[in-house]
Amino acid sequence: MTDTYDLRDTSEGVADWLRTRQQTMRVTETTTTPAGHVLDWIPADSQGVGEPAAPPPPGPVLPRYGEAGRLTAAPELDLSEPGPDGHVPILRPDPATISSRLVTGRGPKQGGLRVNINRANLQATDPNPAGYFHATSAQTVTCYGCEGWLNVWDPQVDIPSSPGDDHSISQTWLQNYQTPHVQSIEAGLTVDKSLNGDAANHLFSYFTTNGYTSDGDNVGGYNRLHKGWVQYDASIYPGIRINGSSGLGNPQQLEIGIKFQLFNGNWWLGFSSNESGPWTWLGYYPASLFGTSGMTTLAQWMSFGGEVYSALANPCSTTDQMGSGRHAAAGYSQAAFQRNLRYQSTTGGGLANMTGIPEVDAAASGCPTNQYTIQCFMNSGSSFESYQYYGGPAA
Repeated sequence: MTDTYDLRDTSEGVADWLRTRQQTMRVTETTTTPAGHVLDWIPADSQGVGEPAAPPPPGPVLPRYGEAGRLTAAPELDLSEPGPDGHVPILRPDPATISSRLVTGRGPKQGGLRVNINRANLQATDPNPAGYFHATSAQTVTCYGCEGWLNVWDPQVDIPSSPGDDHSISQTWLQNYQTPHVQSIEAGLTVDKSLNGDAANHLFSYFTTNGYTSDGDNVGGYNRLHKGWVQYDASIYPGIRINGSSGLGNPQQLEIGIKFQLFNGNWWLGFSSNESGPWTWLGYYPASLFGTSGMTTLAQWMSFGGEVYSALANPCSTTDQMGSGRHAAAGYSQAAFQRNLRYQSTTGGGLANMTGIPEVDAAASGCPTNQYTIQCFMNSGSSFESYQYYGGPAA
């Protein structure tokens, strides 16, 4: 059942929403991270699903690489002090900074409708959202998850100054088209002041059950703004701040690992910032959120790449950065990369290299050109296997 709220698209509406949200959680302790973000600690078994499900087997994480010109390292996480035993952290949004559009349900992340305009269930009534720009690779394939390493940069947004809802994202999408509306799960890195309250990178997750029509409890939304996400890990969570950035010309680039895996009826999100070792399973989206078909059993399409959103009245005039802000042709230590891109080809966890086709939505917002670019190197034969560079708008 989806909860409804009497919300106004104002700061008062945000405050009303937050009070209602807090009343639905059994918060027993509150902590603050070094960067000032507030965490509410709740019993793990109080999330509406009983005791959280058991995660997938650990599985190997690809090591970092030290070949000539390619050295990678982990960024620092904005970790809080530990909470009580048996509890999990839930990020509390700051009502002074979060956009009311995100909590009222009237601001879904509709860029997911642009990344595959050739989808099987394209509807004449589907929104055609303005302001979104993408540089991605995509593959139509039956799959049960995906994984990859995402290069960490500090893209600058709101250029020129906009109403403040701009974002720049490095991410993966998994989508299914068996239902009338697109169903999707997404995860990656986002710089979004209206969501996070600062201009730093944050880990994010997002889901939609209704084709990005609206967000709400068990319907869709970022992180744990609305019900749906089940937190499992006691340290790392969707919304956590990622500190640090790669530097232009620096051979040692920062990156994080992201993984989705459908396991025992749940879409688990894995994270890694370690040089080696197993994935950290942060939590999951119960496949039951998606009904009796669609993402309940599989994904039909996957994508990795970058997304920029501009809230300008004329988004074509934006110079918001994607990745490092440099174009794909600039290559390693200049343009952003995503490497070792794979999809889960079997229900048992088998993986295959992605063979995605590069796509740039040149018609975004009706602009005559798209100022973001991508270059793909699928099955490259190098240690990066299937990888890509992407970014813009600077030369």
